[in-house]
Amino acid sequence: MAAAARRRAVTPRARASDANEDEDEDEGPDKDLADAFFAQMPRENEAEDGARGDEDARDFDDDDDDDENVEVLPYIGGELLKPDPPGHKSGYVAIVGRPNAGKSTLMNDLVGTKLSIVTYKPQTTRHRILGILSDENSQMVLLDTPGVMVEEFNKLDGMMLKSVRNSMANADVLFYIVDAARDPYGAWEGLAPKKGKRVPTALILNKCDMVGDRERIMELIEYFQAHEAIDEVLPISALNSTGTRNVKEWALERLPLGPTLYPKDAISEHPERFFIAEIIREKIFLQYKQEVPYSTQVWIETHKERDGVKKDLILAKVFVERQSQIGIIVGQGGAAMKKLSSSARADIEKFLGRPVFLDIQVKVRDGWREDDRSLEDLGLDDPNRLESPSI
Repeated sequence: MAAAARRRAVTPRARASDANEDEDEDEGPDKDLADAFFAQMPRENEAEDGARGDEDARDFDDDDDDDENVEVLPYIGGELLKPDPPGHKSGYVAIVGRPNAGKSTLMNDLVGTKLSIVTYKPQTTRHRILGILSDENSQMVLLDTPGVMVEEFNKLDGMMLKSVRNSMANADVLFYIVDAARDPYGAWEGLAPKKGKRVPTALILNKCDMVGDRERIMELIEYFQAHEAIDEVLPISALNSTGTRNVKEWALERLPLGPTLYPKDAISEHPERFFIAEIIREKIFLQYKQEVPYSTQVWIETHKERDGVKKDLILAKVFVERQSQIGIIVGQGGAAMKKLSSSARADIEKFLGRPVFLDIQVKVRDGWREDDRSLEDLGLDDPNRLESPSI
């Protein structure tokens, strides 16, 4: 039917053009021709005009027969996101600090669920972790960044520092976070911006519960408030959720007016396989010592959701830099690998809310932290990458 309608619409225009080919083209559109053109549009159910040839009639019949087999889907609505109320706010909030200052703990507390790795070891966050905090009138997108280091030791460190700079450049609100109980002045020296502040900026004094001395905390607040790059100083204990509500409210008040950026029920833009890999990597940091955790990268090769009867299937690869590290990861008689798999599986099942079968393999990728191709291939530049590594 649609093809027939198109053909009927074209034919009168061609005939009219033939009849008026000697007229001056500059006279403008002819209203009678336009009426003739549009008058044909609703005549889809009328009998074929006697002036049309048998061949044309057969063409129309073929089109009608084809249309009988077309399945028309019902209207399912075109609104992906509900309209925002007047005065709706949205924006990006970056959390920047030195390694082990409590950035990930703070973001997990604000979002209300565990998205970022939390260990006692520094420099465990490698990607910019995006968490989303929404209500009817606002949406705050939190950026948990890798720890800011004094110097770069390899190309992976450089990539992580680039992630920090990008997050700061895109932020609508900026939080610097320092450990109040461990050299807060020295930590700030490595964070203090060389230029004036660009967006609303607060300094978060974390781990104040470990300081204990109220006068000491007041001294730190007074010191940092005097810095021109700081609008406010917020004392908190992210681990105990003390003062974190003030952090949330401070950021919300300063978000710009803007639309909803993500569905209101979303808590992150990353897929499940990203968080599964992060859980395994966290367990590696907690279980193994010295350089081994920093030399590993986890890739989820397969994640298949099964029906309610069978467990989800997860095939993971742990990449290390040297052959000797395989034996450390596996352990004598496979004991270390068994412990790693068991602890990771428990947290993965808790995260997914369903049972899983987890298989972990260890592979060598020589010097991957110093190789640009390896960093890209293993998803360090794009945590949502789906293509499998070439090895």
